[in-house]
Amino acid sequence: MAWFGVRTTRTDGQRRHPVRGARFHDHWAIYEGDLWTSRDAEGFRVSPGVSLIRTPGHTEEDITTLVETDSGLVAFTHMWWTADGPAEVPYAPDMAVLHTSRERLLTMPVWLVVPGHGAAFAPTDKTPR
Repeated sequence: MAWFGVRTTRTDGQRRHPVRGARFHDHWAIYEGDLWTSRDAEGFRVSPGVSLIRTPGHTEEDITTLVETDSGLVAFTHMWWTADGPAEVPYAPDMAVLHTSRERLLTMPVWLVVPGHGAAFAPTDKTPR
C-alpha cells in the first residue's frame, strides 16, 4: 500500500491518536478511515504531481508511486531491492511480469528510484530490467 497525507498515528506523551485525513492506496481502492472507495490504481492522480501505476511482479498487485519533483520523476517501488537488483527475485510469482514492469518504468524519465528495501538510486543502463 502507498500512504499519502500524513502519518497514520502520532504520539502525544503516552497517548496515540489516529491522524485524520490519512489515506491508504492499493491496486484497487482507497481506504480512508472506515471508507473503502473502489478505483483502479493505474493512472490515478493522488494529488498534483503524485500518481500511481500498476507494476505487478514483486506481487501480482504491486503499484508504484510516481512523484514529480523539481529534480525529476521519483518512483517509489518494490521492483528492486537495491540498485543491483537482484536481477531475478526468488519470491516473485512471475519473473516475466516483473521484467515487463521494470522495463515499463525505466522507459519513463525516472530520475530516482526508491526501492522498498534499500537505498534510493539513480537508474542507469546497468539497472536490472
